[in-house]
Amino acid sequence: MYELKLSKPRLYRVKAGQTARMISEAFGCPVPDDVRAGDVVTVRCDLFAYRARVGDTYASVAEKFGAGEEELRRLNGGAPVYPTCTVYVPRPRD
Repeated sequence: MYELKLSKPRLYRVKAGQTARMISEAFGCPVPDDVRAGDVVTVRCDLFAYRARVGDTYASVAEKFGAGEEELRRLNGGAPVYPTCTVYVPRPRD
Protein backbone atom coordinates (compact mmCIF):
# COMPACT_ATOMS: atom_id res chain seq x y z
CA MET A 1 0.00 0.00 0.00
CA TYR A 2 1.18 3.53 -0.63
CA GLU A 3 0.99 6.61 1.56
CA LEU A 4 -0.42 9.81 0.15
CA LYS A 5 1.85 12.76 0.94
CA LEU A 6 1.13 16.34 -0.01
CA SER A 7 3.45 19.15 0.92
CA LYS A 8 0.91 21.97 0.54
CA PRO A 9 -2.69 22.28 1.68
CA ARG A 10 -5.13 21.49 -1.09
CA LEU A 11 -8.81 21.95 -1.68
CA TYR A 12 -11.12 18.96 -1.88
CA ARG A 13 -14.79 18.90 -2.91
CA VAL A 14 -16.88 16.54 -0.77
CA LYS A 15 -18.75 13.95 -2.82
CA ALA A 16 -22.23 12.56 -2.11
CA GLY A 17 -22.14 9.92 0.60
CA GLN A 18 -18.78 10.96 2.02
CA THR A 19 -18.41 11.77 5.69
CA ALA A 20 -15.75 13.81 7.45
CA ARG A 21 -14.36 10.60 8.92
CA MET A 22 -14.04 8.95 5.49
CA ILE A 23 -12.17 11.94 4.07
CA SER A 24 -10.00 12.25 7.18
CA GLU A 25 -8.99 8.59 6.99
CA ALA A 26 -8.30 8.78 3.25
CA PHE A 27 -5.99 11.78 3.54
CA GLY A 28 -4.74 11.21 7.08
CA CYS A 29 -5.66 14.79 7.92
CA PRO A 30 -8.37 16.42 10.04
CA VAL A 31 -11.55 17.58 8.29
CA PRO A 32 -14.38 19.59 9.91
CA ASP A 33 -17.19 17.35 11.21
CA ASP A 34 -20.01 19.32 9.60
CA VAL A 35 -19.07 18.75 5.91
CA ARG A 36 -21.77 18.02 3.36
CA ALA A 37 -21.74 16.97 -0.29
CA GLY A 38 -20.55 19.83 -2.46
CA ASP A 39 -18.60 21.58 0.31
CA VAL A 40 -15.00 22.48 -0.43
CA VAL A 41 -12.60 21.76 2.44
CA THR A 42 -8.91 22.48 2.89
CA VAL A 43 -6.91 19.29 3.39
CA ARG A 44 -3.65 19.83 5.30
CA CYS A 45 -1.30 16.94 4.87
CA ASP A 46 1.56 18.38 6.85
CA LEU A 47 0.02 16.49 9.78
CA PHE A 48 0.03 12.85 10.80
CA ALA A 49 -2.43 10.87 12.87
CA TYR A 50 -1.31 9.53 16.25
CA ARG A 51 -3.44 6.99 18.11
CA ALA A 52 -3.56 8.02 21.77
CA ARG A 53 -2.69 5.55 24.51
CA VAL A 54 -3.70 5.25 28.14
CA GLY A 55 -2.45 8.28 30.07
CA ASP A 56 -1.85 10.48 27.00
CA THR A 57 -2.76 14.17 27.23
CA TYR A 58 -2.11 17.07 24.87
CA ALA A 59 0.91 17.92 27.00
CA SER A 60 2.40 14.41 26.84
CA VAL A 61 1.77 14.07 23.08
CA ALA A 62 3.28 17.54 22.49
CA GLU A 63 6.38 16.57 24.47
CA LYS A 64 6.67 13.22 22.68
CA PHE A 65 6.66 14.82 19.20
CA GLY A 66 8.20 18.22 19.95
CA ALA A 67 5.04 20.18 19.17
CA GLY A 68 3.26 22.91 21.10
CA GLU A 69 0.44 21.89 23.43
CA GLU A 70 -1.78 24.82 22.39
CA GLU A 71 -1.13 24.09 18.72
CA LEU A 72 -2.28 20.48 19.22
CA ARG A 73 -5.42 21.67 21.00
CA ARG A 74 -6.20 24.04 18.12
CA LEU A 75 -5.54 21.42 15.40
CA ASN A 76 -7.77 18.90 17.15
CA GLY A 77 -10.56 21.30 18.04
CA GLY A 78 -9.89 20.95 21.76
CA ALA A 79 -11.52 17.50 21.79
CA PRO A 80 -10.57 15.41 24.83
CA VAL A 81 -7.68 12.94 24.50
CA TYR A 82 -8.56 9.37 25.46
CA PRO A 83 -7.13 5.93 24.60
CA THR A 84 -7.55 4.98 20.91
CA CYS A 85 -8.65 8.48 19.83
CA THR A 86 -6.82 10.08 16.91
CA VAL A 87 -4.67 13.12 17.67
CA TYR A 88 -3.35 15.07 14.67
CA VAL A 89 0.26 16.18 15.10
CA PRO A 90 2.37 18.43 12.80
CA ARG A 91 5.00 16.52 10.84
CA PRO A 92 8.57 17.44 11.77
CA ARG A 93 10.22 19.72 9.23
CA ASP A 94 13.21 18.24 7.41
